[in-house]
Amino acid sequence: MPPLQQCASKNWRISAGWIEDTATLGSGMFPAESHNMKARNSSIDDVIRNLRVLVPLSAALLSGCTALGPMAATTGVSSIPASRPSFEGSLGVVPGHYLSAGVQAEPKGASIGQAAILVEPDSIIHVPGLIVGGRYVGSSTSGGYPEPMVGYRTYLGDNHMLALSAVGYATHGNGSRSNASYSATHGGAEAGVDVRVTPEYEWFEVHVGAAASLTGISAKGTYCVDADHRYGVDCPDTPEPRIDASAGGLYPSGVGTLAIDVGRRFKGEFHGARVALMGGGGTMPRVVGGQQEGAKPYAAAGLTLTVGLGEGR
Repeated sequence: MPPLQQCASKNWRISAGWIEDTATLGSGMFPAESHNMKARNSSIDDVIRNLRVLVPLSAALLSGCTALGPMAATTGVSSIPASRPSFEGSLGVVPGHYLSAGVQAEPKGASIGQAAILVEPDSIIHVPGLIVGGRYVGSSTSGGYPEPMVGYRTYLGDNHMLALSAVGYATHGNGSRSNASYSATHGGAEAGVDVRVTPEYEWFEVHVGAAASLTGISAKGTYCVDADHRYGVDCPDTPEPRIDASAGGLYPSGVGTLAIDVGRRFKGEFHGARVALMGGGGTMPRVVGGQQEGAKPYAAAGLTLTVGLGEGR
């Protein structure tokens, strides 16, 4: 199972005037500042020695969590066909989770960064509704990866009020950071629906939508664990103890969308822009003490901007 979304601040404990590193076995103890320091501790050498302890401690307490293995709960692809040769680009964050969160004491969902491109050839190859493209999920520091996508979308009915879509995706990702690493292969399919709730306006429309996905995941990783050897923690400078773990299975997810479309009905080369607010969740792999357990639910939110260009009507 991929390494954890680790929080360094949890590896330290302050007690009885001492600072203890609890992230390693046999952790050492360092003197902390105290109001009742003896006179001998007021020397310059003692002040410097205490600063050497406080500086790395402050860095640990102020540092954020390290996350690895981004998994998006949705492709973010609109179900509405362009019905003409079109190119779409989108950027934003989508609901999802990090595989690393599954080894934490309290797994949570996350907003996952995503950039995508999509091409609808339409009349160029005489297959209306076919879409092909790809996306980059996550970031380089979180073990992000490119992922190809292929699908189909169409209107249901002549009034263009209801649109349906299906998208398939698959890829492999890996990454390492702070003495932790992960490797994962996944693939799945998503079914989507979009409903226009306003009349067909050239400048402005409001849409609601939903998408349901099923993703197969096979993952493995190495990460540091707490003193009880149960949950992942930030790796200290000396990464010990660490464990190897793996997890896999089928994991469902669902997302609801509220979107505002601008200029979708224009007849020129500008095919419109969409701002989509998303909320949803699903289940993620769960590992405790290096052993896989039942899937864990999560929830998260997202916000994306999509712009389309292409052939005029």
